[in-house]
Amino acid sequence: MSYDANLTPLFRSCDNGELDPIVQYILKASTNLLDVDEQYKRAQGDHQSYVSVIVREIRDFGGNSLVNVFRGDGVEYAEIARDVADKIDAEYGEHDAVEEVERKVLMKIFSDSVDRMTPEERRDLEEEFRRAGAKNVSFSSGVPAGVAMAQLGVQMTGFMAYRVAVIVANAIAKAILGQGLSFAANAALTRAIAIAAGPVGWVVSGLWTAIDLAGPAYRVTIPVVCHIAFLRQKKQFEAIGNS
Repeated sequence: MSYDANLTPLFRSCDNGELDPIVQYILKASTNLLDVDEQYKRAQGDHQSYVSVIVREIRDFGGNSLVNVFRGDGVEYAEIARDVADKIDAEYGEHDAVEEVERKVLMKIFSDSVDRMTPEERRDLEEEFRRAGAKNVSFSSGVPAGVAMAQLGVQMTGFMAYRVAVIVANAIAKAILGQGLSFAANAALTRAIAIAAGPVGWVVSGLWTAIDLAGPAYRVTIPVVCHIAFLRQKKQFEAIGNS
């Protein structure tokens, strides 16, 4: 039975729909062992019934991406998150918590995507963020998106952090799985998702070109870390809303 302090409790708090993209990312890898696992086959889509198996698969793929396949239970998720951050050039502090590393992974992909947008797309996205409460955000001023977001501290807390997480995770799911996430979103969030979907997809395509040279395990660990980051932000946002 595989347990990870940064994964197992989070997964236990999720429903099957929230866990499904993680399972699909794993199944897309030809080297996965999930599709021959008896618990998975018996579950028939009840992902909650085999959370420990999902955790094991993630840790095993992390071991492969870190060229460290001889660690019996794979590597800890904290190390996988940092490895993904390194692979996409997301800067993080040596002592950053897993949650912070995840946020910086999302922010790096989001920032790279905004920098690829047309001036019109940047203006439209800026307007959507301002409507959501980021009154001083500026994507259309020519300042790199990462600099603008870091200056405002938007990526750190609350609805804006959740907003970025939704945009990135949804676009990655659409690019890799062929469909976005299944969740209810208000009209403003839906517009922001639509604006960013194409540019995030381009960033993912660029990552895949580099990953094909670096090792196929990253095709699992990068989208999985992004989706886990989204789930963590989602649970935190829901907790704030219910407090």
